[in-house]
Amino acid sequence: MKVLVLSNKVPYPANDGSSIAMSSIIDALLKNEAEVTLLSINTKKHFKSEEATAAQLPTRLDFHKVYHNTSITPWGALANLFSGKAYHVSRFYFSAFAKKLVQLLQQNSFDIIQIEGLSMAVYIELIRKYSQAKIVLRAHNVEHIIWDRHLENESNSLRSKYLKIQNSRLAKFEIQSLKSVDAIVPITEEDKQLLLPWISKSKPIQSLPCGIDIEAKDTCSKASTQTADIAYLASFDWMPNVQGIEWFMQKVWPLVQELRPDTTFHLGGRHMPSSFQKWEKRGVSLFQDVADMRKFISSARIVIVPLLAGSGMRIKVIENMALGKCQVSTTIGAEGVNIENGKDIILTDSPEDFARAISNLLHDDELRTFVETQARKTIETSYSNRQLGKDLMKFYQSLI
Repeated sequence: MKVLVLSNKVPYPANDGSSIAMSSIIDALLKNEAEVTLLSINTKKHFKSEEATAAQLPTRLDFHKVYHNTSITPWGALANLFSGKAYHVSRFYFSAFAKKLVQLLQQNSFDIIQIEGLSMAVYIELIRKYSQAKIVLRAHNVEHIIWDRHLENESNSLRSKYLKIQNSRLAKFEIQSLKSVDAIVPITEEDKQLLLPWISKSKPIQSLPCGIDIEAKDTCSKASTQTADIAYLASFDWMPNVQGIEWFMQKVWPLVQELRPDTTFHLGGRHMPSSFQKWEKRGVSLFQDVADMRKFISSARIVIVPLLAGSGMRIKVIENMALGKCQVSTTIGAEGVNIENGKDIILTDSPEDFARAISNLLHDDELRTFVETQARKTIETSYSNRQLGKDLMKFYQSLI
């Protein structure tokens, strides 16, 4: 089977949630003998050098990329108001990528064209013009629902008004895209249920989670030394991550310090706002450039996932589970992952319970070890890339 994958960023090296999700599904397809071509936008915001990409690029992957600055700008945001289009996605359409896409479609006969996320759906009309392949939307999230949730907690009135306009346009584009593709592969069963009201009953749809290459030697490794009590690692160019950690620092961290004054917290991630520096005076160590995600996460006794908004699957949750980490998360933070509260992870939504869970786990080594062990078992039995790829290939065969 020949599969063309379109992505809004280069997923190698896989150093953030969406990159992990994309590289994971490519690995799953390759493990099941699919011929995979990847065409990515190499953005200014998430730029990947030739050297960094080559270090992780699978040998059997036919890889192409086109550079473009897709960053949100004040002028672009203002000009977009008069276009009638959703700025969330319209900024990902540009002529150089379209030209490269047409070239690949003319030179190859693909069976499946897999669109990674809603932003690449801007190319559906072009694909239809040059290819007979089945178009599949791999829905990482239900995008407009993420922004609905974010708006519930948006305090800036001007920004709220602008985002409401954009989200209305985004919802319209998302629903139209769902109707335009031949099939949909949401990452979670929850998202599948959210999408069903907007598609026909005959539309093929199958949920498939992001997996882990459990055959890789360093996937389930565990650090021998731990230097922090708590860790959180995220990309802070995604608004829900900023919102979540601000909630944690304002509402939860003071309670943690009351319960356990000597608690240490390592906070890491790219695009960290300068405003985070004020937290260093409150017992937090900041790490803006984390070279080794696994080492950073493994060096803490507990990992937190304090998200208040989002949709789809929390890739960081299964990454942390694969490393055998005990996690405390909000319900939304662990959404889309097939886990059991109190067994694979601790879920809680109130600041008081969140702080108490952290304190209990730091004091109770036996409980923490139990959660770590169960988390690793769940990854090994339910999130293997090889098996997930087999399921996806069976679904794709049914389409063609």
